[in-house]
Amino acid sequence: MGVLLLGLLLVLIFFGIPIGFAILLTSTLFIQATDLTELVVIPQRLALGLDSSSLLAIPLFTLMGYIMEACGLSKRLVDWVYSLSGRVRGSLGIVTIICCTIFAALSGSGPATVMAIGTLLVPAMEENGYPPRSAAGLTAMAGALGPIIPPSIVMIVYGTTMSVSITKMFMGGVLPGLLIALFLIITNQIITRKFDLKVSQQHYTFGDLLRITWRALPTLLLPVLILGGIYGGVVTPTESATVGCVYSLVLALVYRKINVKSFIEILRKTVETTAMIAILTGSAAVFGWILSTTRIPTQIANVIVPMLGGNTVLYWIILLIILMFVGCIMDALASIVMLAPILVPIGTAMGIQDIHLGIVFCVSLIVGFVTPPFGANLFAAVGLTKQPFAEVVKGVIPFLIAALIALILLVVFPQISMFLPSQVVG
Repeated sequence: MGVLLLGLLLVLIFFGIPIGFAILLTSTLFIQATDLTELVVIPQRLALGLDSSSLLAIPLFTLMGYIMEACGLSKRLVDWVYSLSGRVRGSLGIVTIICCTIFAALSGSGPATVMAIGTLLVPAMEENGYPPRSAAGLTAMAGALGPIIPPSIVMIVYGTTMSVSITKMFMGGVLPGLLIALFLIITNQIITRKFDLKVSQQHYTFGDLLRITWRALPTLLLPVLILGGIYGGVVTPTESATVGCVYSLVLALVYRKINVKSFIEILRKTVETTAMIAILTGSAAVFGWILSTTRIPTQIANVIVPMLGGNTVLYWIILLIILMFVGCIMDALASIVMLAPILVPIGTAMGIQDIHLGIVFCVSLIVGFVTPPFGANLFAAVGLTKQPFAEVVKGVIPFLIAALIALILLVVFPQISMFLPSQVVG
């Protein structure tokens, strides 16, 4: 039954059917072929799969991200970070990484972060002496921090699919995201030794710093407002998304960066993105019900766990290889819907903590955003810089290696992802 189910799904994907519809069609054909139950279960499970207050955070965070992007807040971030580190060699690379890290907590989107920060900083890095491919590769990799540092739609979908705490998933993503950012900064400082870079001689007075900080302060307060509210237990992730939307809309009106036409376009893009995620999430509920009813994941786990001999190292190696491969050829949300119900129970059966496994699962797929040949961030960087795809790939390799080292540390030291979630009761 497992071979039939997964075989049907792979065939439909091979013929180019969108993932969400492929899952629904596979589920329908499987139920018909096996007489598992009546087909009425499909619309029932679709409705139940979307009947979750946690999913309300997805359109709200998406809307917030598009509003913040339209406000041009990335320019204020860049000015602020550059005023603090502009006199350091390779500072523009550091500025790019830090700005992507902060903007990640605003947009939650990898490609959006690449476009928002890269538009400003890629030309500046090239003018400073960075080779075009290195500037593009660094921006593509730093943009991957978007879906790692909360708010993360990837983690919302994972938490909903695998029934784990979204708040704990959010908290578990903070330190891994900062760790990857630190490794990217170290890599930037290493590779820029061979570049002929200009060092800024601009001097900022204390008054200049205060003025630049004041301009950036509303932007810097948003992640504090959202994440502080969640971690402090004041609001749920869904409620924090509402707060973020209202706050970002107020900023857009104050800065006069939005009008009726642009707001309608923002709403259109939000509806398109949300509809895609809703189809995936609803189809995941149907697919998950079939897996649960037929006990396919349990049977796979019963076969594989004895073969692994309780060797969690071997399990991690296999898991990372699969996720890195899938992450570079398939959307992260679709990958979660398809693979998490099958691969995660094997790890939990071996005693791996569910939040730690979930964080590694999500981060592995997200690193796939910059893994050739189909990483989404790579294509965003190509579109932004007009560099040949092969050149962008060459530029991203040192930073990709740094991210992989951070990922391995995340596996070896579960405390990195578990420290903050362990502070939450329940």
